[in-house]
Amino acid sequence: MKLFPRFLLEAEGGEGGSNGGGGQTLLGGAAGGSPAPAPTPSPAPQGNGDGGSTAWDFRSSLDDKGNFKPGWDAGLPDDLKPSAAALAKYPNPLELMRGHANASKLIGQKSTLKAPAPDASPADVERFNAQIREVLGVPAKVEDYKIAKPDKLPDSLTWNEAEVGEFAKLAHSLNIPPAAAQKLVEFDSQRMAKMHQAGQSKLDEFVKSQEAELRKDWGADFDANLGLAAKAAQVVGFDINDNELANNAKFVKAMLTVSRLISPDKLVGSDKSSSVMDGKAQAEDIRRNPNNPWHNAYMGSEGPSRQQEASSLMARLNGVNIG
Repeated sequence: MKLFPRFLLEAEGGEGGSNGGGGQTLLGGAAGGSPAPAPTPSPAPQGNGDGGSTAWDFRSSLDDKGNFKPGWDAGLPDDLKPSAAALAKYPNPLELMRGHANASKLIGQKSTLKAPAPDASPADVERFNAQIREVLGVPAKVEDYKIAKPDKLPDSLTWNEAEVGEFAKLAHSLNIPPAAAQKLVEFDSQRMAKMHQAGQSKLDEFVKSQEAELRKDWGADFDANLGLAAKAAQVVGFDINDNELANNAKFVKAMLTVSRLISPDKLVGSDKSSSVMDGKAQAEDIRRNPNNPWHNAYMGSEGPSRQQEASSLMARLNGVNIG
């Protein structure tokens, strides 16, 4: 710790040299001249102690019992704010001086401070860790880390207190200072956000490429075929929200093929429960339900051929024999 003089001694005459009038020297005084006036100490600086014209008023941080007031470290000078966490753990100036003395002693003995051997006793390991924590300002308890949620947590991430608690345990076991632990959490959140964004961008590009392939192959039948493929996937038990399958053009084409192998009545309706409808109810669903994969075909928006298929299906469902 570097110590700076609290008082500066200056001669009243400023820079007065040997050739100036009224200046006195030791020899001049010994020769019978008037003694040189005693130097007058300048007033103690007041203010923030950061090299400016004034010094921080230390007394304002103490209560009437000589202990530090709650939150006193918030008013530290700028050059001491990086050490606020380490200083704030002391209850009063006396303990602060003792902590400084212990830290200085350890620093002076750093050549003899060695990590415990692999077979060291738990007591020796804890003694070593206690010394390291004292030097680095690591709290004695994990709970005292108080890692805060970053102010700008990316939207793609969720703050998980349980995981943060596990990280605090790891940081404590490694003697990581709280300020460094907080920085690591903020760094990791930004890293994970970038990874999520990169992954989402790749997924979006893949989906666009697969959609373009299907639109090229199916043309005007794209929406109708996609509906049939989705219904077939549901019927055979696939999750149509599975990114790996439902966004793959080959799988979607395979499901369209499956839809042609499944009896038409099982593809009627908006979900699996529709398969239990009787024939007339299924036909009515085709006629009224826009989400039914056969509705647009029946209404003629998918071309004459598909409308003919839908009409044949409607006839069968209504029990009409069309030969």
